[in-house]
Amino acid sequence: MQRRRRGERRGVSDGIEIFGPGGGALSREALAERLEAGRLRLAAPFSPARKALVAGVAERILRGGGFSPAVTHFGFWTRAAALAALEKGFMARLAPDVQARPRGLAFHLPPQNVETVFLYSWALAYLVGAANVVRLPAEMSGEMRRVLDLFLDALAEEGEGSQLFLTYPSGSDLGAAISALSDVRLVWGGSAKVATFASLPLRDGGKSLSFGDRFSFSVLDGAALAALDAPGRDALAARLRNDVFVFDQMACASPHNIYIVGERAAHLEAAEALMAALSGAAAARGYAVETGHAIRKMVSAFSAAAAGEAEKVDWADPIVTAVVDREAARRESRVGGGYLRLAFIPGLEALPPLVRPHDQTITHFGFAPEAVRAAAAALGPYGVSRWAPVGAALDFDFVWDGYDIPFELVRCVRIQC
Repeated sequence: MQRRRRGERRGVSDGIEIFGPGGGALSREALAERLEAGRLRLAAPFSPARKALVAGVAERILRGGGFSPAVTHFGFWTRAAALAALEKGFMARLAPDVQARPRGLAFHLPPQNVETVFLYSWALAYLVGAANVVRLPAEMSGEMRRVLDLFLDALAEEGEGSQLFLTYPSGSDLGAAISALSDVRLVWGGSAKVATFASLPLRDGGKSLSFGDRFSFSVLDGAALAALDAPGRDALAARLRNDVFVFDQMACASPHNIYIVGERAAHLEAAEALMAALSGAAAARGYAVETGHAIRKMVSAFSAAAAGEAEKVDWADPIVTAVVDREAARRESRVGGGYLRLAFIPGLEALPPLVRPHDQTITHFGFAPEAVRAAAAALGPYGVSRWAPVGAALDFDFVWDGYDIPFELVRCVRIQC
């Protein structure tokens, strides 16, 4: 990855590092000039050139191989056919006699724990025509550097100067300075991070989108679970593995609790068989738990039992630690790494008391579409912004945390003749 050489210009540049051709150390004043110049180089939403650039990188990701499932999914999500569908849906949502125009400069602050978020956040803003500045995480994997370099090279070939990827010291006030120049700010991360940026001013008429701490869980139909044969159970376990073990349950959409609609006496055996299959599916992909975390999961499980919350604890398997609760109650155990709380509920209508406003994703299995839609409608006043099948928890969508992100990034211009 191309970045500035470390040297005596550190003080001059305020610690700002620009990535890509022409990058390097940059002063605060020069950064402001580049951001203002980029803001004047907006494009129409879903311009052919921008779609072609994103789809071209997606094709290289999908053809090149060697990428993780998370990056491969991003490539699939941004392939040419997917972008055409995204554009078609966007245009269909525009009211008659309304044109969409990018708001201007979008400032992206992605999280550290889910690396691919910055790709989706930036790509959506780029596609709707925005100028963008992305503060990259302090630590990036080699894979993320490879993907970023693909985009940086493509942008350089197009002579695209309205897109900046940078880092700056965490204690700097540059976040405030960039916010003041921005028309949209997208803050991904914990509640403390969101609160830090909430009070910072934006350009007049600007808006801030916050993606803070969220909690997610699964609901499974016990009868459907018990009816699965071994191949069906293994297939479900493989999908659940993607939800649980990618990012070690640290993503906002990763499930921590599993509510089973049914009776403990009738469906516990099927639930335990699923947990065993989940462990096997994770082991087959080479997943292993560090000793320290295995101990943490065991201690958390025994603590739940000591508190009278758990009826049964399956802790001997280091990969999956399953705690069967005595009753369905609100639990927010964010232990991660294969730690799951299981509870039985009589039906989906029992979910409202278990839901909180900061809940994000419910993954589901075994329910008819009309039952899912009815349950989602019933939870309207309580929380939850997303329902998805088991296995799709981490599949990013342009509607996220209750935002239609492309539309949040544009101005709707009414035209009357």
